[in-house]
Amino acid sequence: MKSLTVSVEKGCGQAGNEGQPGWDEADRLAALLRYGILDTPPEPEFDDITRVAALVCRAPMAVVNLVADTRQFFKSEVGLGVRQMPLDVSICARAILEPDILVVPDLAEDQRFNCNPLVTGTPNLRFYAGARLDTPEGLPLGTVCVLDYRPRPEGLTAEQREVLRALARQTMAHLELKRTIEARDLLARELSHRIKNVFSVVNGLASASARDSEARAFAAAFRQRIGALARAHDYVLPGSVSARNAGESTLKGMLEVLLRPYDADGTRVRITGDDLPLGQSAATTLALILHEHATNAIKYGALSTPEGRVHVDCRADGASFEITWEERGGPATSGPPAETGFGTMMVSSGIDSLGGTMTPEWAASGLRVTLSMPLRSLAG
Repeated sequence: MKSLTVSVEKGCGQAGNEGQPGWDEADRLAALLRYGILDTPPEPEFDDITRVAALVCRAPMAVVNLVADTRQFFKSEVGLGVRQMPLDVSICARAILEPDILVVPDLAEDQRFNCNPLVTGTPNLRFYAGARLDTPEGLPLGTVCVLDYRPRPEGLTAEQREVLRALARQTMAHLELKRTIEARDLLARELSHRIKNVFSVVNGLASASARDSEARAFAAAFRQRIGALARAHDYVLPGSVSARNAGESTLKGMLEVLLRPYDADGTRVRITGDDLPLGQSAATTLALILHEHATNAIKYGALSTPEGRVHVDCRADGASFEITWEERGGPATSGPPAETGFGTMMVSSGIDSLGGTMTPEWAASGLRVTLSMPLRSLAG
């Protein structure tokens, strides 16, 4: 594989750079920074894009390229062997000035690029085609491009051009999704911080209110429950790992943390069956589902009465895994609720994301829910 290592001193003035872009460069650079993509490690969704680009365009090199202020950063690359290059030898910096795909059949014959050291020296590039990465506001962040060591008088076919455009759009869709997820997680962390502050305040009030021995005993039990709720909250926050230890990273460990607030004396919730390690995403999803069941049980089901009990059984069966939630001793059930609330929709969406199914049974003796999912989904 040829290396694209060049000396910055060999840069040239990019002859033919006439005209002005239709945007403010400060706005473009600010938009690039907002995506937080510079200097991030390779990711499969972007690597798929460069592989497809190289394959469809039959090119030895393909790049997802982001044009910064003094350099170009390669989020993904095939055939280059480097992650960034100085801007003064960038062909893509010229490509973002074009409104559509820039196709250069022979870089050595084009006055804009024939003095570029990547063309005149190693690795002797001759062909370039790049489609812009445009933000929704029309600001170009970089390109998806392909390069070759030989000229291509025919350029790209119509189909190859359309695929390159589509890959550029797909790249921007990935960037938008990453930014949305990061913004959501930031908001979730801020909300989590505020909720934990509430837990701390309530805990402090309970301590300050304990004046006699009887009150102190109640306050101690109350603080213990508040602490358990705070730890359970960490599990239902997407991406939170701050309060999880090695033991809690298993299914039973998670269940113990989640259900402890609803089982003050240790007799009302029983957890049995098989245990297994949980991936972070699967742990969050299952925590949301089971937390919803526990909340409903304490409001309407078995845990709403002193005699009520909950049994959670976990069983591996070949490539599948089942979790059974069974309530006994609570109010008699008469069937599913008449209306579907947010919690029900959240549970349904969660089990769908795991590729599983949920089967509720509204028996007179109490609710029984069976969650069934592929074993492999719990590792994610």
